[in-house]
Amino acid sequence: MFKLALPLIRPFPKTPRKGAASSIHLASSPAVEGITGRYFADSKPKTSSKSSYDETAAARLWQVSADLVGLAVT
Repeated sequence: MFKLALPLIRPFPKTPRKGAASSIHLASSPAVEGITGRYFADSKPKTSSKSSYDETAAARLWQVSADLVGLAVT
């Protein structure tokens, strides 16, 4: 399936410059100074997926990740 979709997707990837633009904007723009915990796409705040707000899932992911790398979580 991926092989069939690849020719359709290939023209749409961002260049490295465009891909880095949001990160650079967020790191250097006074307009977003002090804003934390938000999701941005194309340098604009966006609402992330519903599942990204699931605190139980986030805690489980953190614990599983910590266990996999041998990190003690207190």
